[in-house]
Amino acid sequence: MRSPPRLWSARDPPASFPPHPRMIPFLTYPLALLALAALPALAAIYLLRNRFKRKPVSTLFLWQFQQESKAGGSKVEKLRLPPVFFLELLILLLLGIAATGPRWQLAQTTHPLVVVLDDSLSMLAKSDTKDTRARATAALEQLLRGRKFLFIRFVLAGRDARALGDSVHSWTEAAPLLAGWKCQAPAADLAAAIALAGDLTSRKADILVLTDHARPAELEQAARMQWWAFGTAAPNLAIVNATRTAQGPQDRCLLEVANYSRELRTARLQLTAGTNLAQNSQLTLEPGARQRVILNLPPNTPALEAALPDDALLGDNRVTLLPAPRKRTRVQVALDNPELRDLFTRGLESTGLRSTISADPELVIHQSRAVPAGERAWGLRILSATNATAYTGPFVVNAAHPLTRGLELQGLIWAAITDTNLAIHPPVITAGDVPLLTAREDALGRQQITLQFTPALTTLPATPNWPIFLWNLLSWRARETPGLEESNFRLGSDIVLKTTNGPVRLVRPDRTTQDFAKTQRLLLLEAPVPGLYTAIHGQETNLFSVNFLAAEESDLTDTQTGRWGEWQTKQETRYEYAAVLWIFLLAALVGLAMHLVILARGQREAGI
Repeated sequence: MRSPPRLWSARDPPASFPPHPRMIPFLTYPLALLALAALPALAAIYLLRNRFKRKPVSTLFLWQFQQESKAGGSKVEKLRLPPVFFLELLILLLLGIAATGPRWQLAQTTHPLVVVLDDSLSMLAKSDTKDTRARATAALEQLLRGRKFLFIRFVLAGRDARALGDSVHSWTEAAPLLAGWKCQAPAADLAAAIALAGDLTSRKADILVLTDHARPAELEQAARMQWWAFGTAAPNLAIVNATRTAQGPQDRCLLEVANYSRELRTARLQLTAGTNLAQNSQLTLEPGARQRVILNLPPNTPALEAALPDDALLGDNRVTLLPAPRKRTRVQVALDNPELRDLFTRGLESTGLRSTISADPELVIHQSRAVPAGERAWGLRILSATNATAYTGPFVVNAAHPLTRGLELQGLIWAAITDTNLAIHPPVITAGDVPLLTAREDALGRQQITLQFTPALTTLPATPNWPIFLWNLLSWRARETPGLEESNFRLGSDIVLKTTNGPVRLVRPDRTTQDFAKTQRLLLLEAPVPGLYTAIHGQETNLFSVNFLAAEESDLTDTQTGRWGEWQTKQETRYEYAAVLWIFLLAALVGLAMHLVILARGQREAGI
């Protein structure tokens, strides 16, 4: 049900939101103020008139004061006002309203309203037991209960802009939609949201932005847009960076705490692993300063939770860091040459990325022309020849390829033969036009790599390039296995899950689930709120943590309260609102006529 049109005064157009939507500003109109002042005067006249009544007596000696009754005490006389008093009161009230020059909104000139909601976490900052979102919601309710719009749309301004729900026409319909305004985003792209707001309606719409900071200078000339800010500057300590990486058998954690205030702050950073207290650090930070805490965790340490004391913004005081993933690649070394097999075996062990299991291999090192069997088996073919030619460079390296990261080939001797079959494969490293290392993807999506390698004619195994190359190879293969590359993510970052093209179930922190019946090789998971998530695909289960780490949102020193912009000019208001002064004047005249009729009837009955 649509709300009825509202009444506004000529001097107070609806573009400027009044203190209360149903309050008419009488104090700004002298004539209206005079009419209001006459109301208590009228009441006083009738009160005095009833208090001192005429008492006709035949002679003065009969005039006596009223005596108290000995049996019942004094009597209380009720105030009895004649109907003409209420009629005169109504006439004065109608004249007072008419003096404000009221206008009625025309139905054909109402505009849609698009409300842009800042969905970033800073909108949950508390001040006086209420957060910024609650204050903005209360102001929005006051507006929608006090004014009519053609329809109302909502746009969430988070990391991306998106529409929230369908069109509504009143606060009653709009309130349930605001349950989707969760304020969990790491940033608010208000510019994109405002652009989307302008595209949602075919008619010229009024735009209202609800946020916690002042309007930027570039939007000062924006037409038909109001910017309402409800922020309150407050000191805040926040965890702005948190990582946990694998360092051999141990994990290395880094936490960075920032002091967003104008004074020296001290706080205790508590780190717990399961039920055990891992570290309890007392931090002292200068205004605007940051401090890092680094610690090494022993093997098999469970999830690490870091917590700061509660302050204005709770969302940036806690993070959870899960153990870093340690993917090991199953490798089968199918080489007949003992020297060559031993060289690869020792090099692979030095990387720390080889699995102790070789069954169902993910990488096969071989010398055969045929590719390895198995749907997931990559192949590294070793091409050796005693008649190979040694090259000292210059070597042409594809620096963007995963196999060449960290390689330094200057001064290296590398032997190779001219193989016309290798020339058709994408080269990774070449000596002139002679391919030394190639890589191609076969029809099953597996990588087939060919390495020209004759140990007696190359210095590659005697340099750091050898373990680096093997580490790159196993790391690349591990990254391409199903699952996640990391276990800890920032809120708002891309979370890419490599699947087996089968169904995937995502379990969110609130235990709700989302199912993907059929997936591509890469699936982008949406994690809109911080917490622990679980991705289940095939026989694999990946647990990952999403933490709020956004320095700009944690800085509350520049948040403020204020209102900027107008929806309409006075000229637009004149055309969109019809004057209804004549209605109140006509009603007042009708009241005066009734007043005269009542007085005339009273005089005839009194015989005057």
